[in-house]
Amino acid sequence: MQNKGLIFFHRGLHGSGVPENSIPSFENAIAAGIGIELDVRLSRDGVPVVFHDKTLKRMCGDKRKVSELTVSELKKLRLSGTDETIPTFEELLSVVRGRVPLMIETKPPKHRLFDRRLERSMLPLLKDYKGTYYLQSFDKNSMKYLDRRLDGILCGILSGNFYAEPVGFDFINYKLSELTPEKVSQLRRNYSRVLAWSTGESDLEKSMAAMEILKLDGIVA
Repeated sequence: MQNKGLIFFHRGLHGSGVPENSIPSFENAIAAGIGIELDVRLSRDGVPVVFHDKTLKRMCGDKRKVSELTVSELKKLRLSGTDETIPTFEELLSVVRGRVPLMIETKPPKHRLFDRRLERSMLPLLKDYKGTYYLQSFDKNSMKYLDRRLDGILCGILSGNFYAEPVGFDFINYKLSELTPEKVSQLRRNYSRVLAWSTGESDLEKSMAAMEILKLDGIVA
């Protein structure tokens, strides 16, 4: 991470007619020359797919969980009433091809501490990928697993609770609305790099201003 900081579009550059975590949202970010933040979950048949929510209801109008469907079943669904489908992680990497940095969030199943099927499914793809990427998760065990198996890749922890974040990672990505200059200073006692993430529509100008004010190393807008 460079001193000037990194900027990522949260789930790609999406908006009217362009769903989050879709191929067009990633292509928009690439065209803008801005990094992409994305989420990876596992399908029922063990294929890593790019999708944020645990269930399909908000984005696809289906009450089932992502983990309950095979990748072929997931591909039959459409995102936000468009013609776009849920990308696989492999498809995402093939589209980006190293043109912008990636901030990849792993979303393993909760309450299953030793279930590393998601990470194992991602490893061959990550090892073959030639572009720049960073890994992050709310799950510290997910990051520990990948950090031990990927040389030279920065792994970070996501957090929104100042009193609960674990230490021992390359960076922390903290909820922007909960950050103050004082909190950033405190976080730097345990992390050499502090980033922030926000929710809502991407606003590049506001994100860059926040990064400057808080002296952050990067931001997910």
